[in-house]
Amino acid sequence: MLTREELIEKYQSWGCKLIGVGNNKKPIPINGKWKDVEYPKSMLLAAPYVGIDHEASGTIDLDFDDKKLNAHKFSSLLPATHTIGKKYNGSGVITSNHFLYFKPKDVEVKTESFPKSTKGKGKKIIELLPNTQSRYIGEDLHITNNIPPKRLTESQFQQVRQTAKEIYFMTKAVENYPANDSSQRNDYALRLCGVLAHVTDWTTEKKEDVIRRIAGAANDDDVPNRVSRASYQEEKLKAGEKVFGIPELVEFLGADKKEGLDWIDIIKKGNEEKRYPLVNAHQFIANVYPEPKFIMWPIFSERSANQIFGGYESGKTIFGLSAAMHMCSGADFVDFKSKKAVPTAYVEGELPAAKVRERFNSILMGMKKRGISFNYDWFFILTKDDLAMHGFKYGFSEIAVSRHLSDKDAKDYGRRGREFISNWIRDIEKKIKQRPFFTLDNITALADIDENRAQDWTPLIQWLTAEKNKGFANCFMHHSNKTKKGKGSSGSTAKERLLDTSMEFEKLDAKHRFEMSGNKNVQCKVSFDKARDFGGSQYDKDFILTMDEEGEWLRYPYLDQYDFTIIKLHKRGMSVKDMAEHENLKKKIEEKTIYKRVKKLKDIGVIKDEE
Repeated sequence: MLTREELIEKYQSWGCKLIGVGNNKKPIPINGKWKDVEYPKSMLLAAPYVGIDHEASGTIDLDFDDKKLNAHKFSSLLPATHTIGKKYNGSGVITSNHFLYFKPKDVEVKTESFPKSTKGKGKKIIELLPNTQSRYIGEDLHITNNIPPKRLTESQFQQVRQTAKEIYFMTKAVENYPANDSSQRNDYALRLCGVLAHVTDWTTEKKEDVIRRIAGAANDDDVPNRVSRASYQEEKLKAGEKVFGIPELVEFLGADKKEGLDWIDIIKKGNEEKRYPLVNAHQFIANVYPEPKFIMWPIFSERSANQIFGGYESGKTIFGLSAAMHMCSGADFVDFKSKKAVPTAYVEGELPAAKVRERFNSILMGMKKRGISFNYDWFFILTKDDLAMHGFKYGFSEIAVSRHLSDKDAKDYGRRGREFISNWIRDIEKKIKQRPFFTLDNITALADIDENRAQDWTPLIQWLTAEKNKGFANCFMHHSNKTKKGKGSSGSTAKERLLDTSMEFEKLDAKHRFEMSGNKNVQCKVSFDKARDFGGSQYDKDFILTMDEEGEWLRYPYLDQYDFTIIKLHKRGMSVKDMAEHENLKKKIEEKTIYKRVKKLKDIGVIKDEE
């Protein structure tokens, strides 16, 4: 245990300005004042208490003053820092009640108290104190976390402020918790969760966590049931059903209807002040940022938005469907490596379900031939026929609507259509307990926009970006831009700016096509219009993909039919001289050209000397 002198030296080494404090909790003045005064060590040693001048020290004190000690039960939500506490009510147990932080530099910090107004003294529950002083050394004060005060960034400080408000909310929720009566507690939980659904923008997980903490702090014997009310009320509200709100909670608690409940008001969305953080170079280097985690390396990562585009019969749909089927099974696919199995959700807005199933069965056949176990339970698909079978007479609601249309037609710019998709992927998440990768095939079929107008794309791209940031990686299909000879996807280039990967599919021309058995095959060239995670590497080079009728995919470098003929003849053991005389090459390319091509094919590893 440290002596008072050692404690004084410790706080001073951290840069804290110390003052002498009397038994009345007020500073002991020197020449009539305590601000901007240097207290000698002898006075600090002799004073009943030693306090910290927060304004002079650049510190903030988060003071818990709840006489019932309910607020203290939630103090673990705060960032770890230097804390002190004392023994309450003769219990002999030390409870932390002061949390000391260094405030962010060049940020104005104001005193905040909860509740904001009280009738009489002694009713404050939690206070944020940046300008006054707090006692930190005294016989009845004990260090409960002996680490230096945490230096907060501006964003961390704002989070501490918000957490203090939420602690006040949870404290009052516990204070109003019904006595040990199961039906009353369930009714209270229903109303409390209904209020959270109405007035906050918290995630389901956060609402559940808050209710879990409140019920636990109130010693409820059926916490899981109270927690389940959060998602129950949230789903009812989304479905347009009546859900308990603030009036019902006020009535249940017998509170004054005019005054309402200030502890509810404090958590209403938009009630908190939000400011952008100031991140200097030191903080930027020190911050721990999430590294990109790949689903299918290197093309699709977690939290990514992607595009696949191409002309008619270019293979983009069969590729997108195949990629989704391989990702949900955790299987590699044409040299793309599956880093983790994820559920996949495929929206097919154009083709009839029977046509999609033909493609599905072909891909499935190829997977079985390769010994891949397809995960049926993690693959979800939605077609126009599925919607019609379930009462959606007019199919998909547009996910984007042109602003050229009338106000009535474009009043939400496709918001309802986007909500249908968002709800669908969240239903999948709820079922599988993991966020799915979703594919939209295709934009022309699912949207009604002027593709050349950037502002028509904006709501759609912002939605896809928001979904990827929430953990729902995605990809949309689109068509090539005909006005630029197939280069780039159709319409405004504004959509590409926020994409992570953009892949172009082109049907092979006569020069590059080669013989394949069967009547229905895929032969396409693949190139990358954008490759945020691997651009400029060997992985963004053009290549050829083929798929036969039995679902077998093969990948080749970007070669032409003469290259494939040379590969075939080389496998037969023919020399360059003999190849030059072969009927498929004679008088078409010279022997020296064949020699150069053989060397190139060896260099890229397509053929080997021992073949």
